[in-house]
Amino acid sequence: MTETFDPYAPSSDARYEAMRAARARDGGVVATPAGWYVATAAGVLEGLRDVERFVGSFMDTSALPPDEVMISAVPEPRHGRIRRVINTVVAAHRTAQAEPFIRAEAERLVDTALRVHDEHGTVDLVEHVVDPLPSTVIAQMLGVPLADQATFRRWSDELLDAQNSGATGTLSSSHPEFAAYIQALIDARRADPDPPDDVVTRFLRTDVDGEYLSDDAIRTQTMFLIVAGNETTRNLIGNCLHTLACDPGLYARIRADLALVPVVVEESLRHDSPVQVLARAVLADTSIAGCPLHAGERVVFGLASANRDERVHDDPDAFRVDRPRPRDHVAFGAGPHVCPGATLARTEAVAVLDALCARVGALHLAEGFTPAPNPVFWALGHRSLPVSLRAAGRGRDV
Repeated sequence: MTETFDPYAPSSDARYEAMRAARARDGGVVATPAGWYVATAAGVLEGLRDVERFVGSFMDTSALPPDEVMISAVPEPRHGRIRRVINTVVAAHRTAQAEPFIRAEAERLVDTALRVHDEHGTVDLVEHVVDPLPSTVIAQMLGVPLADQATFRRWSDELLDAQNSGATGTLSSSHPEFAAYIQALIDARRADPDPPDDVVTRFLRTDVDGEYLSDDAIRTQTMFLIVAGNETTRNLIGNCLHTLACDPGLYARIRADLALVPVVVEESLRHDSPVQVLARAVLADTSIAGCPLHAGERVVFGLASANRDERVHDDPDAFRVDRPRPRDHVAFGAGPHVCPGATLARTEAVAVLDALCARVGALHLAEGFTPAPNPVFWALGHRSLPVSLRAAGRGRDV
């Protein structure tokens, strides 16, 4: 472990080695150019649960108008009040209501992938399954017209590209076209005497601290939900599919025992954390694992490192479906600010794997496969996943 360790560097075997070295040093809290890096599961849990002393964002939001700060960077107690509105849209009971739509969409996309494969001999699962599902589902959940899902998926990518390039402005100023689209939704809901029961309507009708949210605040939080709901879920699904394409034996095993499908999803969340790090600003002097932290400093919580902490996970670098507590990970964060879309992301991933197992007898990475990793600095995922596959019932499935 050296002081040149960059927690925002692309994922690699060398980076996992650096994480291991960080966990073994100085209580698992080390200085990096991005701020204090917390590497252990205990340290990450301690910090993420302390929402009074840490507030989260990868950028400094102190100069932004308060109404244009995304929910992840809004401090308590206002954070919790806005979050309650968000939870009414993506909470577990809402996801359960949406599950039939999610499963039907996953089945349709896998069927499409099979047709493309029949025509071309290979199919890119990212293009035909991984990318379309989360954007379609979040459109359905948020009341965005499904016909526009491809457009706002592109807008989400453009916003993330801007973040990767160091953009420090508001979401609306970083992407005016996207912002104008959401503003039009706000205007339409306000003018409609009987608007649909979606996130924009709920933002308009629910007060926070006795006041209703401004259009700037509604626009900012809606844009953030679309980007977050799209990006993290497709990373999860792509990572699951990559693992199964690399391990035909594991794929055959889960096809024979579908009860393992949710376990594969949880192990993928742990082993290949879609969100590798979470950044926080220190609001008040405190400490983690004996390391003093001062107000104004930056902290990076290493989710990927915590999820491979030897103190918590036996044989942490191995992908295993026999772990006694599959959900014992921090892939969605922890504490009061745990990802509100966790249930939705899990449901989508399970729906894809169930549809795949029912329709595809075998899949393998296409000959000459070259990884195309997600370029977003905080993420782990795939931008392309060409595979060869065989429909179930066509010859041997293993």
